[in-house]
Amino acid sequence: MNAPLLSTLVLGLAWFAAVNIAASALAWCAASLVLNSGAARRGGMLLATRLFPAVSSLLFVAALFVPAHWMLEPGDTQERYGMMVWALSAIGALILLRSGARVVSVARAGWRLRACRALNRVDPGVYEVQGLAGVSLAGVFRTRILVGSAVRRVLSADELDVALAHERAHRLSLDNLQRFVMFCAPDVFGGAALARDIEARWRATAEWLADARAVHGDGVRAVRLASALVKVSRLASPAVAFVTSPAWSTLHDPPLLELRVRRLVGGHAPDAGIPRRGYAAGAGALLVAMLVSAAAVAYPSVHVLTETLLRLIP
Repeated sequence: MNAPLLSTLVLGLAWFAAVNIAASALAWCAASLVLNSGAARRGGMLLATRLFPAVSSLLFVAALFVPAHWMLEPGDTQERYGMMVWALSAIGALILLRSGARVVSVARAGWRLRACRALNRVDPGVYEVQGLAGVSLAGVFRTRILVGSAVRRVLSADELDVALAHERAHRLSLDNLQRFVMFCAPDVFGGAALARDIEARWRATAEWLADARAVHGDGVRAVRLASALVKVSRLASPAVAFVTSPAWSTLHDPPLLELRVRRLVGGHAPDAGIPRRGYAAGAGALLVAMLVSAAAVAYPSVHVLTETLLRLIP
């Protein structure tokens, strides 16, 4: 490995770890405020808080450090790094390896699902599965709704219809993709209890919104969905092993079951609008454009800061 590539790798990993740790500390401080405010009812704010350390550290290294280092660092420079740099570099590598292992685990579940011969298509995008004690939206990018054979026998046609509508609402909101990025986010924040609280609150918000979009404010459909939840929960307790992944949505979530049923049969059927992903996509594109525009101006500063820190830290 030539010197510029080696220095880019070592320093890039060190910068990634340092920014990740600092951003994780900020996210930890912000998490309490978010959880105790009205923002806790907005899935987008919860997701942004959870992903802030990973996104900020990856953007800093990819958009600022690497281009600055390649453009401004002399190719024949031979630098010695202190123990702190090597330690940070090792931490950065471990964070990314852990994230990569989780990506592989989700991908393997997807491959096993696609190779499974026990799927029986009963509707476009809906498959009956022997050995699945529940209903699930499987996959991340190419999702499928899986329905256990026992579920089809136990639920009435109307209950099954609203249960499938719940999973289609998850698909429309790209909830499995959001679960995937939280599960695989390369950061140290994910190990904190507050990060797990953020994820749990996000899951609750996602389930409530999917319930609301499935019933469309109709009290009869709300009661049917509540009945489906209770029936599936009884089936799911002695669940038979089947292909699954933390990135996939399931109709039955035990910690939320009682509260969801109470909300559905409480006399006021929940309602929600169609998720408007266009605004989020537009805001994200604008943010990326602003970062790219500012990056060229920041390159010299980032390079000078890197050289200064290399002289100062042990």
